Amino acid sequence: MSTKEDDVASGRAESGSGGQPQPRRGIDTRSAISAAATGLFFKVGFHAATMKAIGEAANVQAAAIYYWYPSKEALLVHLQDDFMNQLTESVESAVAPHDRAAYRLAAAVRAHVVFHALHQQEAFVTDSEIRALTPEPRQKLISRRDAYQQFFYDMILDGVDEGDFSPTDPRVATFAILLQCTGVSLWFKTAGAMTASEVADSHVDLVLGSLHTDLALIPAIIEAVRGDDATEATQQVNRDSSNSSGASHGIS
Repeated sequence: MSTKEDDVASGRAESGSGGQPQPRRGIDTRSAISAAATGLFFKVGFHAATMKAIGEAANVQAAAIYYWYPSKEALLVHLQDDFMNQLTESVESAVAPHDRAAYRLAAAVRAHVVFHALHQQEAFVTDSEIRALTPEPRQKLISRRDAYQQFFYDMILDGVDEGDFSPTDPRVATFAILLQCTGVSLWFKTAGAMTASEVADSHVDLVLGSLHTDLALIPAIIEAVRGDDATEATQQVNRDSSNSSGASHGIS
């Protein structure tokens, strides 16, 4: 028998309140809230999205949202932290098998591009709604982004030391590479002419070329860091409907 607290956590309606949400597991409720909030923050912005609207979109009672998140900002921070956690894990896992800096950077670029292509709304909310945060959580997110950027910068420096890269300015190169690769989230379409895997290949080629990597080496690097495209293709199919309905950007 469920307790009152269980009912709130799962978004269950109270007895006799017809038309209320159907029973749902607590963790499923939290996932539904996160998905609804991401969609609304993406479409109308953090300040315009109300907790009531998020609850309606998630098909849960408002009390269920406050059980998990004490405020709308806490919900936004959770979404941004989750995005950064998953992005960092994806990139670090891709880089781990490689020793040479050129391969490590190529693997990182590939993972970054694919992740942003497949998490467009989450990327937009994380990047654009940093402006909505109060000073303390804003600084924490900026620090995380700085550490992520430093990871790429260090790989470029290692590539310079190993003789594979010769950028005019490694710091400017880092800024340019991350801006270019993150921009995929603004225009990529799962139903377009190129898959996320193909777009990632192109970005690896562009990045290595911009760093003056030996042109004869680039195709071998691209092949070596290419991941499990079958898994990625499945992810694309699963996200196709939501992305095509949520994003107004895109090229085919």
